Amino acid sequence: MKDIIIAYPNKDVAMQMRSLLESEGFHVSFVCATGASVLNIAQDLNDGVVVCASILSDMGAGSLAEHLPVGFDVVALSKNGREEYMGNLINIPLPMQKDEFLQTVSILVSTRSSFTQRNNNDREIISNAKLVLMNNKDITESQAHQYLQKESMRTGKKLVDLAREIINDFTE
Repeated sequence: MKDIIIAYPNKDVAMQMRSLLESEGFHVSFVCATGASVLNIAQDLNDGVVVCASILSDMGAGSLAEHLPVGFDVVALSKNGREEYMGNLINIPLPMQKDEFLQTVSILVSTRSSFTQRNNNDREIISNAKLVLMNNKDITESQAHQYLQKESMRTGKKLVDLAREIINDFTE
């Protein structure tokens, strides 16, 4: 199982986050306040999941995700209210849904490699699957992505593999 690092500028929030994760059976390896601290810790680890604020005192979650070694995923809690998935970064809007957050962390810590790391071809496949779902289920892009993510977690399949299956199922 991967190490969990919590990075939050507010110590009380960081400790509440740690308490929540540990009460659900996760092991939090490190708690820190800055992106630089996360990057220093990550150099000594093989892989991990970083749970952080979308903006730390020294960098944003996007910059942190870019500079982490391969094998690390970032779950950023964002006040902007938008759910986004980019590379090895997942933005979860605040207020968060506890179960969805815990399920996201669970799938990320239990996968062997960086779950969200995708190349351009994978991103295109996922986008096409979202379009298929939007057209066939009359849902928004956000709902389509949420559907993909939940099904991926439920079935234990990578998002891109599930996306391929959906494209094949609806285009046959």
